[in-house]
Amino acid sequence: MRALRLLIGLLFGLFPVAVFAQASEPAPALVVPAGTNLDHDLATFNRSIVVLGTVEGDVTSWSGDIRIEGRVGGDVVTYAGTVELGPAAMITGSVFALGGGAEGSDGAQIAGALIGNQPLAGGLLSSSADALFGPPAGAETAPRLLFSLALGLFTLLFTTACALIWPRRTTGVGRALMHAPGRAIALGLLSSLLLALLALPLGALLAISLIGMPLLLLGVVALQLPYLFGMAGLSRALTARLNLTAAWPVPAAVALGALLLLTPLVLIGAFGSLTAAMLLFYLIAGAGFGAALISRGGIYAIG
Repeated sequence: MRALRLLIGLLFGLFPVAVFAQASEPAPALVVPAGTNLDHDLATFNRSIVVLGTVEGDVTSWSGDIRIEGRVGGDVVTYAGTVELGPAAMITGSVFALGGGAEGSDGAQIAGALIGNQPLAGGLLSSSADALFGPPAGAETAPRLLFSLALGLFTLLFTTACALIWPRRTTGVGRALMHAPGRAIALGLLSSLLLALLALPLGALLAISLIGMPLLLLGVVALQLPYLFGMAGLSRALTARLNLTAAWPVPAAVALGALLLLTPLVLIGAFGSLTAAMLLFYLIAGAGFGAALISRGGIYAIG
């Protein structure tokens, strides 16, 4: 169970790191100075980009603003920020702003399409998510706290429900994790990576269409189910390992284990970073997901 103890230690140990990182000053804008010629793509996450010179490839930011005063040889894309084109801007490709924040000044040249000068389906959702998952400041702390608590409560209720519906399978997943923690963690990480590689491009395509938004929401919910079931198995393994619930029914043991695991995540999400809290959740629950896979959903005993 060294691997399980490592996961729990990582969960609690990263709490002050996440809070400190989120409380620090936001990263300054990434600037391409005038007279500079970059022959590759430029991409950032939660960081603004200012292009005064030339970028031969694409310029992309997930949630940062983009300002173009020079030349871009590819596309300009932001998923939750704004795009501002100066009068001397030259874009060989297209300009795409999911949040509806693309503005072109008189004189700006765009060879492709300008998509996002009118709000798109999914744009408000992405912008709201960026504000919620971004650094907390002042009055934003209260909604982040409520949102973090709501997610924690939902996860706690769902993991307990899994134990109520499938007590033997939940116990089987917990035993698989205890007997083969290395295999469970490795398989969980690999499966999560494959799901992310498949879900991200598909989700981006669905988010920009009105018909695709309901499918996107259903898909997001469906992707959480194996992790929530894995969290139930992980919670059972934790309480069994700590000998806290020897005489307790399985649902009560799972509820206690989930409460122990989710408390630091809720604190990280409320006072640090919701993004960090969710990444840690998938990291921790991924171990249970992997144990569910190797035990065929808790049917087959391992060890």
